[in-house]
Amino acid sequence: MRFSILYLFVMIFLVGGCVNDSSPELKTPENGKIIIDQNLKSQINSSPPSVVINDTEYRIESYAWRDFMPSINPPVRLIVNTTLIRTDGEPVQNNIEILRQYVVKDHEIWRPDDLETRQNQSSPNQLNIISREGPTWEIGSTVTVGVEIENADTGNVYWFSVPEVEIVKTQ
Repeated sequence: MRFSILYLFVMIFLVGGCVNDSSPELKTPENGKIIIDQNLKSQINSSPPSVVINDTEYRIESYAWRDFMPSINPPVRLIVNTTLIRTDGEPVQNNIEILRQYVVKDHEIWRPDDLETRQNQSSPNQLNIISREGPTWEIGSTVTVGVEIENADTGNVYWFSVPEVEIVKTQ
């Protein structure tokens, strides 16, 4: 009888640990890494949402989510889509290069290694920057998304950020 009760408690503990997405292993992103750098955090947080490059204004918008559609590959990791928008409606200039995207939550910064950059076919004045396989931060928490871009013609680097981006749950 004692063995059965001990076995039951061990099984409950093990199964309960499998579904808890707050464990440190699950918060570690599969794409890139989590860093703690106060100077970088300050740089991102102090960056504006719009910047003028070659007399043309650009701004960014960001959306962050974890997709909970049924899948064979849980846990569900963070995805961030940032859209770089040329505000005058003209196509994004070819000399604009995306260097990096950052996502800041509290004192942690997710720095993805792999970015997917797509020209928006229906809106040529928009360029989408997508990071996948991020940490499993809590639904409803807010992050600041930062983007670092370069004008390849001049070598000038520009920083953008969008504060208070809520991580939402999609199903």
